[in-house]
Amino acid sequence: MNSMDFYAKAGVEPLGKDKRTHFSSEIGPSLAGIEVTLLGWVHILRDKGRIKFLILRDEHGLVQVTIPEKKVTGEVFAISGELKPEYVVLVCGDVVEAKQVATGAEVIPKKIKVINTAERLPIDVVEGKVDIDLDTRLNHRILDLRKPAVNAIFRIQHSLVRFARDFLERNGFIEIHTPKIVAEATEGGANLFEVKYFEKKAYLAQSPQFYKQLMLLAGFGRVFEIAPVFRAEKHNTRRHINEYTSFDFEMAWIGDVDDVMKMEEKMLRHAFKNTAQAAAAELELLGVKLEIPKLPFKRIKYAKVIDLLNQEGKEMSITDDVDPEGERLLGEIFPRKFGTEMVFITHYPLELRPAYTMPSLTDEGMTESFDLTYKGMEITTGSQRIHLYDLLVERFRVKGFNPADFSFYLDPFKFGAPPHGGLGLGVERLTMQLLDIENIREAILLPRDRDRITP
Repeated sequence: MNSMDFYAKAGVEPLGKDKRTHFSSEIGPSLAGIEVTLLGWVHILRDKGRIKFLILRDEHGLVQVTIPEKKVTGEVFAISGELKPEYVVLVCGDVVEAKQVATGAEVIPKKIKVINTAERLPIDVVEGKVDIDLDTRLNHRILDLRKPAVNAIFRIQHSLVRFARDFLERNGFIEIHTPKIVAEATEGGANLFEVKYFEKKAYLAQSPQFYKQLMLLAGFGRVFEIAPVFRAEKHNTRRHINEYTSFDFEMAWIGDVDDVMKMEEKMLRHAFKNTAQAAAAELELLGVKLEIPKLPFKRIKYAKVIDLLNQEGKEMSITDDVDPEGERLLGEIFPRKFGTEMVFITHYPLELRPAYTMPSLTDEGMTESFDLTYKGMEITTGSQRIHLYDLLVERFRVKGFNPADFSFYLDPFKFGAPPHGGLGLGVERLTMQLLDIENIREAILLPRDRDRITP
């Protein structure tokens, strides 16, 4: 059976020489009287008898196609009555000014062509029509992503990443791509996915940390990477996931850790400011008013944070890590006390930071490190790194590692490593907090957690 037979059997037509001339977002009063050709999905069809209203959806939004029996051909009217949700259709017609429509215009069709049909939908693609639990939505994620409000999340996420990348490139950073199959843990611990690598054991990378540092030793000066990382942690919370996108950068020749924080706060301000313009329609659709963070971000030492939490009845010591409940409390304390939702927490204890973190030059037992919290959630971890070979080896030993197992990383530090620092920013956590999303899985196209590896 040839392809034309398949078209005939399905009762649809090939697209052929009919080409789209406009997207839905372009249809407005200024095009009144112009013939346009649109392509998209049947989002909603309202059948009022002698007049039908087709809401056509494409990747840029929605447009109303009005089909009055008296103003269209019998063929067009008949075809419109056969349309079902998510049919793929071509509409050719004239733009007419319509003040009752939100966009100020509608299309009166001269031709409707069915390009593909759709089976009965397992979930509804029209927001608010049926309340569907998240697990069911994720089981049918591709259809779920068709919802304009869900789709908008990832257009905003794209914009944030795009403009953060733009900022770094303007400031002398180059993009790198490091291995995701590694021989040893970057952060230590047991949260590694082991993979069979021919006759050897290997692991999925927890972080590009070692490699991005080594690229500075290789003479690149400033590097960044936006790539997946993997954590084999058996958690099942609204804020954790086992594969996520880490936005990392590393920079050489720093004077201190504040140079890294200054770079990040400027990068985020640039990304927020430009996203507010580039993704204005998507932000409006989601009802989000994007507040541009003011510079500089507030800095507060970890010891002070522990004091603030203790004042709230948390009962923590300086060597305790702040848990999700503590972060939630900080999300209330910081705006109230400092008038901001973006706060750098600095000078974490040595016990709580990886072996490559520079010990503090001013605060005994602390490190030249930071987390950036946003609306009560950590979205970034960063630090000044140790560039002195002997100190680096000593810190690895103190952490219980055998330096010989990390010779590929440690040995290059014998040959003149520049002072440097960097960070890792969670793209999904940034998106989640900016848009006030309840579960991080909604900020990931196809989430991977301990129970989900499809679709």
